[in-house]
Amino acid sequence: MRALSQLYALGALNVDGKLTKLGRRMAEFPVDPLLAKTIIKSTDYRCVEQMVIIAAMLSVGNAIFFRPKDKGLHADNAKLNFARAGGDQLGLLNVYN
Repeated sequence: MRALSQLYALGALNVDGKLTKLGRRMAEFPVDPLLAKTIIKSTDYRCVEQMVIIAAMLSVGNAIFFRPKDKGLHADNAKLNFARAGGDQLGLLNVYN
């Protein structure tokens, strides 16, 4: 039920539980529905390339940063170099760039 509620809230389902036009477009993306809608809506803000990069970076999980136990402090400091005030997603974009 929670998944259906989320799809309805995203506009992917109508009140009858059928896919909307947006929902059909979202289904074409092999990512989480929230990321799919974000990618689609990024066209309105002309930032598709950046959003696709962020979606890809989020999709790989925690494989971006390596934190060896014996050099944890150095790894944490290196990760801070990529941090941005806009949040983790902008930090991931910065890592990619």
